[in-house]
Parts: sequence; structure tokens; C-alpha cells
Amino acid sequence: KKTILDVNTKPFSRVERVEQELLKRVNQILSKDVDLRKYGFLTFSSIKMTADLKHANIFYSIINPTKEIELIDRELNDMVPLFRKHVAAKIRLKFTPTLKFIYDNSFEEFEKINNLISKIN
Repeated sequence: KKTILDVNTKPFSRVERVEQELLKRVNQILSKDVDLRKYGFLTFSSIKMTADLKHANIFYSIINPTKEIELIDRELNDMVPLFRKHVAAKIRLKFTPTLKFIYDNSFEEFEKINNLISKIN
């Protein structure tokens, strides 16, 4: 008799595996196909997908941004069709997920906390 643990022997869920693959691919697109250096040093840090794999939120961070984050965010989201085209060519899924770029400010938060700790010491 099979238990729930026996059925899923893979280390991650399908959603997590697709998220990892998609993150790898969008970073490849960033390094080879789309030049975003005009915004500063931009990296895609993580992806959260819906369970049906139809929608993906792509979180990014920027070191030394050259424009306001709101403007970069708008321009980046205007490039979604270009990124979807590249993703569709590189990942075999039944549906190419809709993409939404979301600014990840965790690095800035880390810097603020670090500075506060430095002041205390």
C-alpha cells in the first residue's frame, strides 16, 4: 500500500522545479539576449508561480540604479512580451506563463539593518 510519501519521491514540487528553471532561463536571457545595463546592475533574484504554472512573478533587484525604481519597474514590465517570447523558446510548457516583474527591496532592507547595527556598535 502506497503512502503519500511514496508517491512524491522528487525533492521539489513541479512548481518549484519550474520556478528554478524559469529563473535560470530569465537570467540567461538577461545576460545574452536583452541588455538592461542602462538601469544599473540588475539581477533576477526569485520567482513565484501559481500552482497551475500560468502566472509568474519575477522578483528583481538593482545595484546602483540609474533611474527611479518606479520608472524602471514600468519599463521592465513593458518588456514582458519580449521576455515571454524568449521563455517560450527555451522552456517547454503547455502554456507560456504571464510574467510580472516586481522590485525586490530586500537588499536595501539588509543594508539599513546593517547600518543600524553598525551605529549601535
